[in-house]
Amino acid sequence: MNENKYGLDLTQGNIRTLLLRFAWPFLVSGLVSGLYGIIDLLVVGQFTTPEIISGVSTGTQMMNLVYSATIGIGTGGTVLIGRRMGERDPKACATAAGNFIMTSIALAVLLTGVVLAAREGLLTVLQTPELARPSASRYVIYTTIGVPFLVGFNMMSALSRGMGNARAPSVIAAVGCAINVVLDFVLVGVFPLKEVGAAIATTIAQIASLAIMVIWQFRRKFPFPFARKDLRIEWPVVGNIFRVGLPLWIQELLVTVSFMIITGIVNAMGVVASASVGIISKVFNLGGIFPLSIGNAIAAMTAQNLGAGRRDRALKSLKWGIGYSLIIDAVLCLYCQIAPETITALFTTDAAVITGAAAYLRSFSIDLLFVAFIFCANAYLSGCGKASVSMIHSLSATFALRVPLSIFVAGLANLTVDTQLYYLGFAAPIASLLSIAIAFTYILRQQRRYKREEAGIV
Repeated sequence: MNENKYGLDLTQGNIRTLLLRFAWPFLVSGLVSGLYGIIDLLVVGQFTTPEIISGVSTGTQMMNLVYSATIGIGTGGTVLIGRRMGERDPKACATAAGNFIMTSIALAVLLTGVVLAAREGLLTVLQTPELARPSASRYVIYTTIGVPFLVGFNMMSALSRGMGNARAPSVIAAVGCAINVVLDFVLVGVFPLKEVGAAIATTIAQIASLAIMVIWQFRRKFPFPFARKDLRIEWPVVGNIFRVGLPLWIQELLVTVSFMIITGIVNAMGVVASASVGIISKVFNLGGIFPLSIGNAIAAMTAQNLGAGRRDRALKSLKWGIGYSLIIDAVLCLYCQIAPETITALFTTDAAVITGAAAYLRSFSIDLLFVAFIFCANAYLSGCGKASVSMIHSLSATFALRVPLSIFVAGLANLTVDTQLYYLGFAAPIASLLSIAIAFTYILRQQRRYKREEAGIV
């Protein structure tokens, strides 16, 4: 295994150990990112009311529009840098890095303006309960201040990971999370700032994370010659970033919109249902972190190995990634079936919300078994430059199954809230089965085509 001060060479070494070695910083970073929202909700839940919990969870759904963009375009940057690193082309690496940085700056400005302009309209679309709307609006206003810094940090992290270094972004994210934890307890627990305090804590942590990341990256320098002249926009290079990033952005954006539709459906069921689903959305984000982390490692490994002409290693990373992810998520799913109340009680003292969230978690958590396949497959497809396939299967599953099933369940009469939430939770795993069928049908066909090409069969 080849490692230097810049990161790992993902084209060499034992795939089983290299995948875990490269993935664990993603895991730390994912846990930290998940904890930002979890801690906000945890602290708010312990010191405030279900109405404020509902407001924070609804506001978080809006902010997911920003996260979806950073996921998509960030992956595009990681794949492009990874491919150039695999090709051992210093000039192309510098050009890719410079274009990615400039694209990220433009994206940060755009997203900040969109969130501010669309805030009230989106809260209306989400059918935010009237009691929760003031909290949701204030939470979004103060978290929007941190949007440019959130985008900046995620993009700099994507750049670093494409070069084979996933460790530094994870350590810096952990520092940011520590800042967030301290400020949450101070601003919400000590000073009764409620949702505003939670939002300010998150924003300050994001500012600090970006500052540390920029200082670290430019003091460490790049593993290739990089100068100010490389900070420019070249449309063919930007096109390469968006070729992978745009389908993922559209996918994440529309899936986020679908979640917002579902949030609106649930909000119409009342504050208890809204708070229950909001809590489980946060919990599930943590449950999906391991396969997502493995997936991020697979995307970078696939990009570098394809650049080096090692397609066999890319496919093996997919297989091992699914195996690792499935083991962990099976354990988590089993725990959610046995004792879901021990999880939901961490977020609130309201008995109705604890019970409702537990009912939803018990059925919804089955999806953990399926995201082990989906996240790894999406990462592999992105590394291959086939992000459009991920977009197709995700949108098909979401809008053909998950949203209609959610609407159907929400419309069932003569059911208790707990029973309705339990049935609602099955929409996610049912939709995921369609995603798996589409994604792996494409991957298997792709592999058969490559084998025919290698054998000289047209």
